[in-house]
Amino acid sequence: MPTSTPLLPAVAGRDEYVSIQPDTAIWLPAIRAICERHGFPAGALERFSGGTNVVFASGPDWIVKLYPPYWLNLCEADRTVAEHVHGKLGVATPEILAHGTLEGWPYLVMRRLAGIQLHEVWAGLDEASQFRIAEDLGALLARLHALPAGAFQHLAPKWAAFVGDLPDRCVQHHRASGIDERWVAQIPGFLARAAPLDPSGIAPVILNGDFHDGHLLVVEERGRWRLSGMFDFDDAMLGFYQSDFASPGLFVMARRPVLLRAFLRAYGEPESRLDAALSARLMAYTLVHRYRPFDWILEEFAAGRGCTTLDDLASTIYAL
Repeated sequence: MPTSTPLLPAVAGRDEYVSIQPDTAIWLPAIRAICERHGFPAGALERFSGGTNVVFASGPDWIVKLYPPYWLNLCEADRTVAEHVHGKLGVATPEILAHGTLEGWPYLVMRRLAGIQLHEVWAGLDEASQFRIAEDLGALLARLHALPAGAFQHLAPKWAAFVGDLPDRCVQHHRASGIDERWVAQIPGFLARAAPLDPSGIAPVILNGDFHDGHLLVVEERGRWRLSGMFDFDDAMLGFYQSDFASPGLFVMARRPVLLRAFLRAYGEPESRLDAALSARLMAYTLVHRYRPFDWILEEFAAGRGCTTLDDLASTIYAL
């Protein structure tokens, strides 16, 4: 009895997946099959570049997001958090329309959100618009963190892994990526000074885990840009709220203390906490984040600015 041809490749691990991920032709048969399975149009598929997962738009209204089999837990985090926050944050978030697996590969089908990614327009906005959006980001993050978190204990191990085994894990990660030893050698002492990264006695919240301008949408209405949407919750964790300040501080408000303070005040942080200790803690969260390439940080913020220590970087990037 003949067997059908697989729609998806067999991948031995992340390296093999990363090597084939950009090839759109590999994924089209599977995306069409998912659309047909759930009754969505499969004729006009648009591939989104960037990101670690395979994402296609099916016409103007639907998104299909496909995860490799070893990231089933990320798919579950994305789905469960998206379902929990939908309609509760004051901006649009993806509505999950279908989910399942195809040949062991988990996937989500979501309603497509209106708007363009914040990073596409941010640099061209005037200061008043940037200030207003920074405040809106702080208020949005506060609304996310205020949602009940009791049903999300399955996300707690991700936080434990994020802040666990420090500083050895952090040192090994950056050394393996080829960072100059004079920077790597500073990591243990810096993390010790920035501690605690996981303070006791503070209730954990649902963390976005990667709250930055690539996952935030804006629209222009009558010549005024406003925050319109947020997507991508696969890095969500259950942990200490301040860790979610690091990504927007790095990608949106770096070296802009007026904007960073506006963001933090809109979140609800008291003035007494907007200090050098917070700057150091945010730098520490950046160091331990798996998606923050330190060579890019050095090129962007250290080169030509006289930064020779991690404390210099903290006071430059996260200036308050």
